[in-house]
Amino acid sequence: MITIRQAQIGYINSLVAIERLELSSGRIYVLVGRNGSGKSTLLRTLIGQQKLLAGDLHINGHSVKDIQENSALRARQIAFVSSMFTGVEALTLNAYVALGRVPHLGPFGRMQAEDWQLVDQTLHDLQIAHLATKATKQLSDGEKQLASLARAIVQDTPVLILDEPTSFLDFFNRALLLDQLQKWVEKRPDRTVVLSSHDLEPCFEKQISMLVLANKQLELIEKPDKKKVLTLFGTDGLSV
Repeated sequence: MITIRQAQIGYINSLVAIERLELSSGRIYVLVGRNGSGKSTLLRTLIGQQKLLAGDLHINGHSVKDIQENSALRARQIAFVSSMFTGVEALTLNAYVALGRVPHLGPFGRMQAEDWQLVDQTLHDLQIAHLATKATKQLSDGEKQLASLARAIVQDTPVLILDEPTSFLDFFNRALLLDQLQKWVEKRPDRTVVLSSHDLEPCFEKQISMLVLANKQLELIEKPDKKKVLTLFGTDGLSV
């Protein structure tokens, strides 16, 4: 669960004002807004990379300040997928995805059979198991993005934040990503997903709750209606 109270989000000046917002566990939320509206800044604030200008933010009862100051706590509470993963030199896909298990390993840092089983199953679910031994630097842009998602999934945190995860994905993998996120949330009731996206049509079709960022305000629409969302942007097109 994510709770925000009387928050001002930005750098020197506020880009987003949030009076009161609660994002429940067991749900997916898609963050939408025009370029430059502050979506990435808001996501960086949620994961503790950007400090609040004012107000309170809690992730499952932990203040964002505690999350910022405790890297182990952050790794157990939040997984993050950026809009671009460029690969890691000398790491295969299998080895890279296994890094997601690090916060859960014992004092000797050894992967157990159940850890490898989760890695293998996740690669299978994302349809990239056949690339397991391929170097991450040699993957296509879309494959790299799926690799980044796989690493975040095996991290097995209650909160998953994704910044434009569909940017390099084709039509089929965009659908796959949303399907896998829905299944991931359904497996455990304590999980919450927040992703930013410009690819709105699938979100309307699946009735995924939307966080609409416009005019420095954030509005939660539980059952998004295309006309209402577009009205908030003052447009009758989908160029958001």
